[in-house]
Order: sequence, then C-alpha cells, then structure tokens
Amino acid sequence: MSNIMINSIGLKFYTPIKHLAKKILCLYHGVKYTGTNVFISPMATIKHGNKIRLANNVVIEKGATLSVDREGESFIEIGANSFFLSNCILKAADGWIKIGNDCSVNEFAILFGGGELGGGGLEIGNDVRIAAHVRIVPMNHIYEDPKMPIRLQKSRCLGIKIEDDVWLGVGSTVLDGVTIGKGSVIGAGAVVTKNIPPYSIAVGVPAKVIKKRL
Repeated sequence: MSNIMINSIGLKFYTPIKHLAKKILCLYHGVKYTGTNVFISPMATIKHGNKIRLANNVVIEKGATLSVDREGESFIEIGANSFFLSNCILKAADGWIKIGNDCSVNEFAILFGGGELGGGGLEIGNDVRIAAHVRIVPMNHIYEDPKMPIRLQKSRCLGIKIEDDVWLGVGSTVLDGVTIGKGSVIGAGAVVTKNIPPYSIAVGVPAKVIKKRL
C-alpha cells in the first residue's frame, strides 16, 4: 500500500500497477473500449460508457461529463493524447461526437452532437484547442409553424466540422452547418455562423475574417 497515494482527484498509482488501476476506473464508469493509459477521474460523470471509445493517453478530469443517449446509434469517439478538463460537457444526443488526437477541451466548454432529423454530428480534427466556456451546437430547433409549440417541431442537424490545428478562443460559439478550416483562430466571444476558410483569424458577432495566417 505504500506505493499508492490518494489525493483530491482520486488515485495516483505507480508502476507496475498504475495501468491496471486506470483500466479498473474505466470499467467502473462502464467504458470498455479504451487504449492504454486512459485516466477517467472517479469524480467524472459518464453516461452510457459502452458507447464511448477512448484512444491511448486520454485524460478526463473530475467534474467532466461525457453523456451518450441510451437508445439509437449515438456515440463519442476520442483520439489519443486528448485532455478534458473539469466541468466540461460532451453530450451526444441523437447523434455523435468525434474528436481527433492531441486535443484539449477546457473548463465549462459545452460540445453537443446530433439532432432528431439526422445529418452530421460534430467532427473535430487533430491538435484542436477549445478554450473555457466555448459552445459548439450542431443543431437548430424548427420553428416554421407559429401555431405549434417549438418544442413539438423537433430539430434539424446539418453538422459541424472543425479541421486540424484550430484554436477556439474563450467564450466563442460555433453554430450548426459550419466548417472551420485548418489552422484557423476564432477570437474570444465570437459567434461563428458561416464557414471559415483555412488559416483565417475571425472575430466578432457574427464572426468575420479579419486577417489570414498565411
């Protein structure tokens, strides 16, 4: 027992038992499909972990939430060496979220995937940086019929794609139907409503390209 230390985020294990201990934590959360050296804090919230796939060296901190619908074909898939900080939320409802390698999602960011009428989910490439309080929402409510409550008109999902090496600044929002091109930077507080070309810097509400990185 001398080689086990308990701290505020759970258990830190030292070789040779650390990988086994981390695997046990994954199974505790119901996440069966993982690579090696995956750490899920015992104080994270995982819903329907059998529909979540995590590659090598993924870290999910305390307070983070990964949630997938029980029914249907919804899923979350995360690439290697990606980090999810405390109190971020990933929610795949009637859809999916795919995140590449070497990505980070900071505190209080909210990432949704899916929509009732199908279409795309949320696809994020490699080396993407998502700052605190970012919101990514690949769906819209249908509201064309003013005689029917909006809640009864379902929703539409075109999908969002964020290509490699993108940085989303603090508090920015990405709305449905948008592709953000490779190497782009989205300024703090910006609201992205249209496609952003590769290697662009975009700011404002709605977001507009103010310069190119190349």
